[in-house]
Amino acid sequence: MFTALLLGLAAQTVAAPPPAPGAAVTDPRLTRMAALYEELCLKAFPDDAAVDRLMAARGATALTPEQVRVTLVDDPGRGWRVADAGGPVLVILELPPYHACSVRWDAPAGTPDWSAYRAVSDPYLAGHDGWTTLPPMEMDRGDIHISGVTTARMTAAGSDALIVVDQTPSDPAKRGTGTVDRRLVHQMQGH
Repeated sequence: MFTALLLGLAAQTVAAPPPAPGAAVTDPRLTRMAALYEELCLKAFPDDAAVDRLMAARGATALTPEQVRVTLVDDPGRGWRVADAGGPVLVILELPPYHACSVRWDAPAGTPDWSAYRAVSDPYLAGHDGWTTLPPMEMDRGDIHISGVTTARMTAAGSDALIVVDQTPSDPAKRGTGTVDRRLVHQMQGH
């Protein structure tokens, strides 16, 4: 489903302005979330059984089908709630045809310092050829504003993408006043 959303966004993409110098906000959880994303989504994924074992080893709580449906709507998958000092973290494993692993948490509003994410994503990108960073995506779906960046490549088996997504209220007056639903996603199709 997420790939279909991204492909649909390509025609609607509006480049977001770059953050102003010094505008980065501190997200104390980003380093922990990037490490979790690396362990689950960049190293264990797409081996679903390996993700299952890691979730069991962490003592993660399985989400109910209804809780998973909030994120995946009608797409197949499963998920877990992982305890973290900053609050719950959701790990969602979407099953084919759009196979994806994501780590999702509430983060402070604003543009974070992405160095912790780049520290785990850059080695993955460097280990595989053919990446393209797509223009930033921006769109509203109902009362939710979605923005994100995708780095993707096509392979003989299908597509491979690393995606960062933030969700905030669609009303611009309410953005930046609370938290952001932030997701780090690794998605493969055809693998």
